[in-house]
Amino acid sequence: MENEMELQQIIYKTLAVQIEFGVYRFEEQLPTIEEASQLFLVSTDTVRSAYLRLKHDGYITLSRSVGALVKVCYDTEDTDRHIQNFYAIRKDALIELSRSMRPLLSYAQWVGFKKASPETLDQMEALALRTDILPPYRMIRHLQLIYGSLQNELLMRMVWQIFMFFQAPLFSIRFTARRYEGDNSLLYMIRLCRQKDWAALRSSIETFQEQLSRALCSFYDSKITVQAPEQQIPFQWTSYKKATQRCYSLGMELLKAINREIYPAGTFLPSLERLAKERQVSVSTIRRTLTLLNSIGVTKSFNGLGTQILPQEEIAENCDFTNPVLQRRLLDYAQSMQIIALSCREVSRITAAAFTPADRALVMERLKLLQRLGRQELASYGILELFTHMAPYQAIRNIYTELYQQLLWGYPLRSIITDQARRTACIAYLDTFMECLEQSDVEGLSAHLEEFIFSELRFASAELEKLGIGNVSPLALRDFNLSF
Repeated sequence: MENEMELQQIIYKTLAVQIEFGVYRFEEQLPTIEEASQLFLVSTDTVRSAYLRLKHDGYITLSRSVGALVKVCYDTEDTDRHIQNFYAIRKDALIELSRSMRPLLSYAQWVGFKKASPETLDQMEALALRTDILPPYRMIRHLQLIYGSLQNELLMRMVWQIFMFFQAPLFSIRFTARRYEGDNSLLYMIRLCRQKDWAALRSSIETFQEQLSRALCSFYDSKITVQAPEQQIPFQWTSYKKATQRCYSLGMELLKAINREIYPAGTFLPSLERLAKERQVSVSTIRRTLTLLNSIGVTKSFNGLGTQILPQEEIAENCDFTNPVLQRRLLDYAQSMQIIALSCREVSRITAAAFTPADRALVMERLKLLQRLGRQELASYGILELFTHMAPYQAIRNIYTELYQQLLWGYPLRSIITDQARRTACIAYLDTFMECLEQSDVEGLSAHLEEFIFSELRFASAELEKLGIGNVSPLALRDFNLSF
């Protein structure tokens, strides 16, 4: 998953919230470190660090003989105050995130259910019927079983962080936990899987996600009386470690400038100092960014001369596909492509439906630019980048920004497209996108974008397999029926 410090912080906050919400009361025992490791799907070292911080901050005592015991004693008024303050300061982020769940995850969840083996369905059913495991822990295990069949580590990280921010606190409140206990939605979905009623399953998944969003809004209306402050805590999913985040986003900015021929092939980029001043970052950040672009063959640095933009046909030969770090990043790229493929239709639908004439003109201008430059294969990139700041919910904009930055790693694959039929298909898709925009055909644009992204995913998967990069074939879902 992400770096250990961030994980430890998330586990710490989650357990602190559960203590403050009354899940664990005075002198009650927390799960052992080994149990918590299994419940949260993290290492024992991460849990141990979180427990030590809980001890340092006075929430628990910790000993070898009795384990972790709650040290603080909160009465009902304390618990209510904690719940009020927690939800007031996260109101906008939680409501937006709850409304983002259906477009972001409903299709992926449906595919996960559909791919689940009979044994996995049996595990889900047995888990749903257990009352000795707290609702948040049952839910995270269910999510692991559902999404695990997609074999996408990046997707699991995203789902895990959404869960820890949204569902884990919500189902740590006795009132909402009781409602969850009485909900048989999961058992109904399992039954639909066994009956192979895939259309009803998709409908049931979407209904559950919408009900969860409505339940959260109802909870705010009926239970939260504290006024939300102006400065609130946002939801943030980070696919990279924070220390390198700026480097990747800047790399994508420079790559866009290269594609638009602001920096033409054969020319040299400005000096480190000038780039740092233009981009308002440190010289060391620019240096790391150029190292990244060199590693994927887009640029080449020469001592005493600077960094040169390489022509498209030279990128592959200057990219070391055998480098283990690059291979790991190419796998990240393929995993990002799968998440986008499984969500872009719904995200496109709600984004394009809200387009103003100015928004539509902006998208059209972007596509026409790619057409003039002869870069039709980048049409999906052009549209996806606009989703990062035009999607109606901040959670979607955040997640799509992260996914879009991961696409940087797949750029070297562009230089090895030699199939004329594929080039022709890219031209046809670009024409179709522009036609849909001209006619305000939201459904057509969304359907064709999904189709194009899946073709991109399968192309990338095939090329990465040729390069000897493992674990990519299942991501393409080639032999899986994606229709109802």
